[in-house]
Formats: sequence, structure tokens, C-alpha cells
Amino acid sequence: MELTQTEGTTPKPVSEKKRISKLELAKYDSIPLYFYTEKDSLNRVTVLKELGKEVYLVAGRYAIFEKDSRVYHPLTEEEKGDIEKQLRMGRKDALISFLQ
Repeated sequence: MELTQTEGTTPKPVSEKKRISKLELAKYDSIPLYFYTEKDSLNRVTVLKELGKEVYLVAGRYAIFEKDSRVYHPLTEEEKGDIEKQLRMGRKDALISFLQ
């Protein structure tokens, strides 16, 4: 794992970006949901809803489109909890997973 460091701070790990292929994207609604976290209220988090089901994939923060897949920055554990809490409002029985 790579480390980054800015002057006067301790090094912190750089998280590897996560990818989802265009083929896999086809099983999700073409219009994603967007949520924001308290920690970063400027950069939205992309959540994909499986077509015809109450199944959600929290992709992360969009980074770039490469070759045949979308690339996302992963969330911290705190952010995952925040997004899951927001998703559960009104969707108590939904299945929620995070992009691996």
C-alpha cells in the first residue's frame, strides 16, 4: 500500500480505487442515487439500485471512467455507516452492499 504525506502531518495510507465494469452496470438503474456524508458534504457518494429490486450497491465517490469500467474512491468505515443509515430511512428491508 502506498503512503502519502504532506508537510507537518503523519503519513496516511492511500486507498485503492474500486472498479465496476460496464457489463455489471447494466443490472442497475441508469439513474444512480447520490448521498453526502457529514465528513465530506461537497463530494457526493454514488449508490446504484438494482433494477426491480430493493438491492443497493454503494459504489463510493466517482473518480474517472477507464476503458470499460467506472472507477470510484472507496469510503471510510465511518462514511459507510453514515451512508447505510441514510439508505435505511424508508428502506428498512433493503439489501445494502459496498463495492469491493
